[in-house]
Amino acid sequence: MEDTSLFLVNISIGQPPVPQLLAMDTGSNLIWVHCTRCDSCKTKIFDPKRSSTYIGISNSSRLCQDYAASPSYNNPQYDSQCSFGIRYEDNTASSGVLALEKFTFLTSTGGTVEIPNVVLGCTLESGGGPGGNFNGIFGLEAPNEHHFVSRTGGNRFSYCLGSIRDTSYIYNQLILGSGAIIQGMSTPMSTRNNHYFVTIEGISVGEKQLTINEYDFYYNAVIDTGTTFTELVKSAYVQLVEEVRRLMDGLVEPAHVGNGDNLLCYLGDLDKDLKGFPIVSLHLSEGVDIDLDVEGMFQKTPEGLGFCMAVVESKSMNVIGVMAQQYYNVGFNLDNMRAIDYFDGSYCRGIIVFEKFMLATSDGGISVIPVLMFRRGLKSVGTVEKLNGIFALQNLNRWCLAKEL
Repeated sequence: MEDTSLFLVNISIGQPPVPQLLAMDTGSNLIWVHCTRCDSCKTKIFDPKRSSTYIGISNSSRLCQDYAASPSYNNPQYDSQCSFGIRYEDNTASSGVLALEKFTFLTSTGGTVEIPNVVLGCTLESGGGPGGNFNGIFGLEAPNEHHFVSRTGGNRFSYCLGSIRDTSYIYNQLILGSGAIIQGMSTPMSTRNNHYFVTIEGISVGEKQLTINEYDFYYNAVIDTGTTFTELVKSAYVQLVEEVRRLMDGLVEPAHVGNGDNLLCYLGDLDKDLKGFPIVSLHLSEGVDIDLDVEGMFQKTPEGLGFCMAVVESKSMNVIGVMAQQYYNVGFNLDNMRAIDYFDGSYCRGIIVFEKFMLATSDGGISVIPVLMFRRGLKSVGTVEKLNGIFALQNLNRWCLAKEL
C-alpha cells in the first residue's frame, strides 16, 4: 500500500540543452536519465547522439571504478564504455553506460550557468523504474569531484520538504552550494554504499523510551528522500508496533488493507481520531531529534476509510524517509561530514515562494529550477490541524487515560 511520494527537479542536460524532470534522491550517487525509448515517460528523452558535449567514459578509467563495480550492461556497441547497474530497495533497476555531460541552468539575473563534465548515467534498460511523470534520478550523494553536488561550490546542500499529502504545496526547496542553509543542531554523518548514514541512539513514544540495540543503529540509519516510509530493524520495529497497538486499543478498530504488506492499520479518520497522539522521536547522536507527529507516523489508506502506520520493518539498515523529514530543513555539510536538522514550519515556508530549487552562481545570481511534488498511488489529501493549547491538553488526557486502562 506504500504511496510513492517523490520530489522532482527540472534540469537541462547536453548541448543543445534538453529539459529533464528527475526525482531527488539522497540515497543515490548517480544522476541518470533514459537515453532510449521510454513509452511511459512524458518528458523528452535525452539522445546522446544529438549532444555535442556528451563524452563517454572508458571502462578503464578511474571514474568507471568509482561508479561501476562490475559490468552490468553487455552490448557490443558499448564494449569500450563504462557500464553501470543500479538496483533499488523496491527492486526497480536501471542499467546503461556512463558519460560526462554538461548541465545548464537559468539564473535569477536572466543569465545562464553551465556546469561541464558532470557524471551522467545514460540508461539503456530499466525495470519498474521512473515513468509517467519523470525521466530519471537526481542522485545527491557526492563520491568525487565530478559529481554534481561537488561542482556547485561549497560541497554542501540543503532542502526543506513540506507536506507530502499536499501536491500543491508551494514551498519545497533544494539549495546546492554555498547558499545551502547549514544551521541548527548537527549530528555526525558517514557515507557508505552511496548512502548518508547517521546514528540513532534512542527511540521514544511520548515519554516512553524504547529499548534498542545500539549496534543495530550505529551509523546504520540512512537519510533517504527516495524512500517514503521510515524503516526500522526488527528489534526496534516490534517494540514500536506493540506500543502503538497499546495506545490504540479500545479507541479505533484494527483493519486489514489489501496490498498492505503487513502494515499496522486501523479504521478511522487520521486527522480526527489521532489528535493528541504522542510524538514518536528518533534521537540521533549529539542531541539531534527527529520528531514524527501524526503526519509523519501514519498514512491514509487509498480509499480514505482508515490509516496505516508509516513505519515498516527493515531487514538490514534503518531508513529515515521523506515522511519523517516533512517540514524539516535538512542540511549536509560534506566537508565536515555533518548532517543538520532544523524544524520550523514557518521557516520552511518563508525562504522561497513558489516551488523553487536555488543554486548560487558565480555571477551573483541564483539558478531557479522548478521543484514539484509527485505522488504515485495513494491520492489522499489534507492538512494536519494545528492544535492549540486547549486541544492538545484535552487529547493528551485522552491518550493518558488509554494507557492507564
